[in-house]
Amino acid sequence: MNSQEYHRILDYLRRLIESTQWESHVYAVGGCCRDEIMGEPIKDIDLAVDLPGGGIGFAEWLHGRRLIENEPVTYPKFGTAMVVLKQFPDVELELVQTRREKYSDRNSRCPETAFGSIEEDCLRRDLTVNSIFYNITTGKTVDITGCGLADIERQLLRTPADPDVTFDDDPVRILRCIRFAARFGWTIDHATYEGMCRNVERLRIVSPRRLRMELEKMLMSPRPALALTLLRDTGAMPYIMPALAAIYDLPTRYENHTVWQHTLKTVTLVPDDIRLRWAALLLDAGKGVPVSSDPKKGRQPHDLESRRIVWRILPRLRYDEDVIEDVAFLVRYHTFFKGSGPDGEKLSDVRMRKIQYQSGTPERFEMLLKLVEADNLAYPDAASLAGQTEGIRRHSVRLVADGTAMFGYRLPVSVQKLRRIIRARTAKQVREARDYLLSLAYENPLLTAEDMEKRLAKLKSSDKSRQKSNKTPNNGGKNRPNVEKRSRR
Repeated sequence: MNSQEYHRILDYLRRLIESTQWESHVYAVGGCCRDEIMGEPIKDIDLAVDLPGGGIGFAEWLHGRRLIENEPVTYPKFGTAMVVLKQFPDVELELVQTRREKYSDRNSRCPETAFGSIEEDCLRRDLTVNSIFYNITTGKTVDITGCGLADIERQLLRTPADPDVTFDDDPVRILRCIRFAARFGWTIDHATYEGMCRNVERLRIVSPRRLRMELEKMLMSPRPALALTLLRDTGAMPYIMPALAAIYDLPTRYENHTVWQHTLKTVTLVPDDIRLRWAALLLDAGKGVPVSSDPKKGRQPHDLESRRIVWRILPRLRYDEDVIEDVAFLVRYHTFFKGSGPDGEKLSDVRMRKIQYQSGTPERFEMLLKLVEADNLAYPDAASLAGQTEGIRRHSVRLVADGTAMFGYRLPVSVQKLRRIIRARTAKQVREARDYLLSLAYENPLLTAEDMEKRLAKLKSSDKSRQKSNKTPNNGGKNRPNVEKRSRR
């Protein structure tokens, strides 16, 4: 919401509480005060009431006067309530009593809470710029630390209390500080930064869902590379995504261009879509996987290793499977166009149809091109292939126009019929037959079911002929029947 709507809501509340027990006890607090001072759009309105049980009590008072849409949603353990005013149905208000906190359980971020003064409430918050209060009745800004307003002016992030206490109590505040630095491009106070570094080990207690929330906001911020750099420099990364620590100093074939530097630039260049940001972050993570000591295993291509890392990290962060599958697809195929030439001119129709089929939809294909473009541009200028994706895009459009594109393609031969034709006994045989039919479709997607069934039957017949030929005794095969009998036993 803009500043005008924000003040309309506060003025409405001021009139409501005039000459009641709530007068002079209700404050706007936190991000809404900060953003209003900065001239930023205001996302949420948090209200603090400096009376015992004030948050829930004020919500019930509003409900009793039929001023809110429904019964308030309350959280008695924390003394908070959520309400929506009938007068402003699109804005949710969070109401809370001013409180003090005590963190007794070292393995939990959930504090014991009790009513506290406005000063105690201020000192429990994460940053001075988020500890500013606005008295709805008097219209006065209350800056208890004496630093909040000045820190906004100086573009400085620091804790309202001892940094070690602030971050030890709730290590999510480390991530929030990094997030605000990335959002606003502000400097972190030296003492605050040192406190973050000393307490990163506490990130172990943060739940996966909360990690995801903070990481997502960092990646979607205007400066994701700054957030990632701070996660590295504070020592937080090993507690969140240890796989990325392995590529920090990993060289590329370009001078003064490490894999980590390339990753940061790629993340910056992709559009602000969370799937693309995650794919850009993890596309080269597989390069840091150590080579197996088992010579039989060898080294997997880095795109395959990176896809495995996607399937380790994103499920742990509780992402939905459709998001994970999209990110895994993007990471797996980000190298598909290597060798296609500066303008994509070396990409064959067969290869194009294959990636169209793997993409499934034109939208997913376009997402892949955006990742590839960012990956290309993140290299030094001489190797950036700046025009490649546009050429590939034109190629795809041409196949769509002539009716031979393979987005959403389905084989005309059913699995059941395929099984009957080849008399398949194993899933592997079915897979191999489907792959064969797909290879035919990549050459000519207009083949009918009858065409494919004939080709499949012919392939089966030739396989039988080869098998019969292999079983025919020759001068060196006198003992073959005995060998086969032993293998059957």
